[in-house]
Amino acid sequence: MKPQADLGDIKRKTRHLYFQDGLMDILLGVQLLLVYFWIEYRLVIYVAWIAIGPVIVEAIRKRTTYPRMGYARMANQGATAVRIILICVVGIALLSLITALIFVLSGYPVQSNWSNVIKIAAVLFIPVIFGLLTYEHKVYRWFVYGLALGLGGLYFMLREPREIHIYIVILGGIITLIGITIFVDFLKKNPRQPGETSDVG
Repeated sequence: MKPQADLGDIKRKTRHLYFQDGLMDILLGVQLLLVYFWIEYRLVIYVAWIAIGPVIVEAIRKRTTYPRMGYARMANQGATAVRIILICVVGIALLSLITALIFVLSGYPVQSNWSNVIKIAAVLFIPVIFGLLTYEHKVYRWFVYGLALGLGGLYFMLREPREIHIYIVILGGIITLIGITIFVDFLKKNPRQPGETSDVG
């Protein structure tokens, strides 16, 4: 009797190949760099990057990654996205309640600190989100990014709130450089064959 293939594992390995070019790292790094301009100057350019960035990355992939690695459209991507969004909403809500309880037990008024409760809960949930993405796509460096964002962000939020923008810029720069290094290495290790074109429309 032939062993049955683990379709879930096959999908995760396929996603790993899909993200090995480092472009998502660059996308995240630039996003963090743009957040600085919102913190420091209240410029909402980072919001535009949320919409434009993935489009630019996909355009680059069509010219670089797909001709080298091929392209396979993953089924149920919408369902996966919805599931992750629901996990985010429920997770942040639960962490907010736990954080609020800690505030109460510590003697801090929750009503006047509710915005801080939400911020702390959201920051603590960042490693969870990156952990889920790491599991789905088998890109383990993403979990390191999540820990750096979550734990580092929490430290600066509580200890040095005026310096958090500097931390975000440094972290964003590091992640961007990692992404560029991975992308360049990917292009070197996977030269485009003459006559190869992407079949993605």
